[in-house]
Amino acid sequence: MFREYSKALFKRVDTRQLMQFRPPVLPPRIYSKQINVDNKHYAAYCQEMHWPKSHRMHPVYLQMLSLPLQMQCLLDKKSPFPLLGLIHGKNDISVLGDCDLSAPFECRVRFGDVRPHNRGWEFDILLEAFQQGQRVYQAISSYLVKVKAVHVAPKPVSLDSLSTCDDETETPIDELTVTADTGRRYAKLSGDYNPIHLYGLTAKLFGFHQPIAHGMWTLARSLSSLMENEERDISKLTCSFKRSVYLPSKVQVTKWCEDEVGVQVTVSDHQKKHKHMAMSVTF
Repeated sequence: MFREYSKALFKRVDTRQLMQFRPPVLPPRIYSKQINVDNKHYAAYCQEMHWPKSHRMHPVYLQMLSLPLQMQCLLDKKSPFPLLGLIHGKNDISVLGDCDLSAPFECRVRFGDVRPHNRGWEFDILLEAFQQGQRVYQAISSYLVKVKAVHVAPKPVSLDSLSTCDDETETPIDELTVTADTGRRYAKLSGDYNPIHLYGLTAKLFGFHQPIAHGMWTLARSLSSLMENEERDISKLTCSFKRSVYLPSKVQVTKWCEDEVGVQVTVSDHQKKHKHMAMSVTF
């Protein structure tokens, strides 16, 4: 997707729309493509993520495959948003049916909701995947574009504050060693060659003192750790990205508030002082 990133460098942003009181107008176009899963590619993905259920689709895999469609959506001439500089804040994935890896997926991507944020505007990109006419998968990616808009918005509510769990005792699941080449390995799998993930020099060009891991890698890898000894299948997951994972580093994956229908998962730094990601999983 080097071509898309080169286009992003020259994409004109409609700052007039972004700085007004009303939400920016989003293009209604739907980008669609039939996606056939390559078995070798999926095997490589499972190996990278340590996914223990290779016979079942990793819940994050299809959203990763749809990245070119998401970038087309963002590069739409009528989109007021930049591609570079967006902050991926949240992910909401629903597995709605049996995803057959041997059958093609009809994937459709479009803009969803847009709402005021205390730091600018937050908007959604919606992916829907169909097999044999049935919707089997849905993923919503929420992004923040930072801008000094005139609207007044409340601070976003975190997943942690919504928890009604009585027992918040954390149980360690895994310690992940995130190596310096993690961003380059995931870029090769996903096609996401955003410079902030690749090398120290390219990350510094965009304001980072070190390269950072892809949020989608952190989500997929920690989800694999959760499912290592889990027999139930995931039906829904919601996550919020809190803090970047710098490369290289070590992170801790813990779970809490587990019951018969779901569990909460936290990814934090090695000293457990800062949270990188919070996730709610429903079985």
